[in-house]
Amino acid sequence: MRLLTSLTLATALTLALAGCREDAPPTADAPAAEPAAEAVAAPAAEAPAPAAEAEHSGLMAHEPWTRPLAPGATVAAGYMHLMNHTSQPETLVSARAEGVGRVEIHDMAEVDGVMQMRPVEGGVALAVDGHATFRPGGKHLMFFDVSRSWAEGETVPVTLAFASGQELTVDFAVGARGDKADADHAHHAH
Repeated sequence: MRLLTSLTLATALTLALAGCREDAPPTADAPAAEPAAEAVAAPAAEAPAPAAEAEHSGLMAHEPWTRPLAPGATVAAGYMHLMNHTSQPETLVSARAEGVGRVEIHDMAEVDGVMQMRPVEGGVALAVDGHATFRPGGKHLMFFDVSRSWAEGETVPVTLAFASGQELTVDFAVGARGDKADADHAHHAH
């Protein structure tokens, strides 16, 4: 019974780590996940495969996305799960994208019973092994003065700038997502 419990726990952990990248396309900053079948084949007594650990290193953005932008529209929002798997605390201070006049970091807050969007002052802090969720109704990137429409299936390269001077360029997938992305990555909460 104990062996079965250990094997079940190891399989669940391995699948959770492999599933972290299941829906997101691989980027230059984050290699594709190993197939779950290979990860499951590892004995329960061993640590997770090195490939799974390599996926969680450095500054990372999981499932970056934005909605399609209708012709003539000039404002959009961007969402992602931003993670800091470095040895130092980090702060996202700004972002930029080609064809976008300016990008601001915003948050939603209730003021006198009304939800209001406001710029985030000082950036978004990320502790070591910490994360920040950018989602509809919460923190998000605002793209202003967008010069062209974005169609379903395209990607929008966005460069994220951090207080340390490090930059991370991330391809935001254009398409409708929803709460699925938040539910899929709830295991990243620290």
